[in-house]
Amino acid sequence: MKDVASVQSGRRVVGLRHDLDTVYGLKWGLPKIISIEKKYGVKSTLFVRVDVVRSKKDKRILKALADEGWEIGLHLINTVNDSRLMPPESELKLLKKLLGVPIYGVTPCGSTIGFKGDVTWRIMCSLGLKYMEGYGMPDFKVDTFVFPTHLSLDIHYVRNFGEKEGYQKFKEDSSQQLSQNGIATVLVHPEGFVRSVQSHGLLKIPLTLLRKGMMNKVYERFLCEFKDKVEFKRYIDIYQRLTLKGS
Repeated sequence: MKDVASVQSGRRVVGLRHDLDTVYGLKWGLPKIISIEKKYGVKSTLFVRVDVVRSKKDKRILKALADEGWEIGLHLINTVNDSRLMPPESELKLLKKLLGVPIYGVTPCGSTIGFKGDVTWRIMCSLGLKYMEGYGMPDFKVDTFVFPTHLSLDIHYVRNFGEKEGYQKFKEDSSQQLSQNGIATVLVHPEGFVRSVQSHGLLKIPLTLLRKGMMNKVYERFLCEFKDKVEFKRYIDIYQRLTLKGS
């Protein structure tokens, strides 16, 4: 099995990840993320559910970002190959057809079905992509490169601990992971840039109005504080660096 633990990467690297789970996130949250990343001169990997690409405008937005250097990956919906849903390989083919860009990696979407251990690992591996990321590691040998489990800055740290305490805990955990492995991957969802990530349902409305639990300043603080300590990279860049050094 190819994984980060088996390869020494040299300088510390952080992979930036955003999951496009909703049309709302694509249309309203993603532009705010891109604006912040352009400010700091970094690019990230956007893992896209194929069903959020619904219009010609959606296609143009994502294709333009890919042309500018952002990476597009597959955010897999059918994580157990349920016969009632589009087959996993068809999701991949459709995303490629819709956007006309290369797809190098896959992650499991947490909604609809979610990550189901080795069943999901086997399905993702069967897609024949260069890399995948899930939760933990497969319990069987795979040929696909496996990234370490991401740190979810928004729906774990900020949602559960608040902006200040959550960010501090995130810094501690990411620093520890970087010290141990030389690499960490960080996930932030676009929805958190337009509505609070704290609480659920209607309770989000007052928090959003008060700008509590919003990711805009938190994400920018993260990029600002880490920019001189690490290299921010797309997943495909990290994959290429690690596999080259491991060859």
